[in-house]
Amino acid sequence: MSKRFEDGLNEDIKLFVAVLELKEFVVLVERACKAKELVKVKRKVEMESRDSKKRQWNKSFQSSSKKPRDFSTRSTTSTGFSSGNKGKQYSGNNAQTTSVASVGNI
Repeated sequence: MSKRFEDGLNEDIKLFVAVLELKEFVVLVERACKAKELVKVKRKVEMESRDSKKRQWNKSFQSSSKKPRDFSTRSTTSTGFSSGNKGKQYSGNNAQTTSVASVGNI
């Protein structure tokens, strides 16, 4: 019966209990319960450690965060293309176009 109980244990708990090589079922159950509590405490400590590292990282990120932007002084830029003539680029008011002449065989 104790072997079946051991086989059904969580792997972490099984490692703690298997080393003891207990033959009495009652003692095995008690030690398994203690091992289960130790696993819970270990996970809790790891989670708290992970959370505190995240908080420290977030604090350092927030302290070096961007300055607030003033969007009212932002200038607008144009692409240089009008909506009707996408193939022609304008420089000021003068249109610049390129023409290509084809030369055929004479």
